Amino acid sequence: MKVLSLAGISAAAYGLMNSAVLASDCITAPFKPECQTSVPEISAMEGTAALVALAAVVLLVWERRRRAA
Repeated sequence: MKVLSLAGISAAAYGLMNSAVLASDCITAPFKPECQTSVPEISAMEGTAALVALAAVVLLVWERRRRAA
């Protein structure tokens, strides 16, 4: 189990460092094509629906665990 958790931490650290290198490269040259990323938009209705669905799942799991105890 320790090996798996160390592998996960290592992968997360690698991803974080890779993101930091890309971000620092975009600071020095912001008009490079790889620095021009588009951000997907989400409407307020879709966001609210996603939050409601997540809350429903959390409450369902919580209720099942409460009844099982």
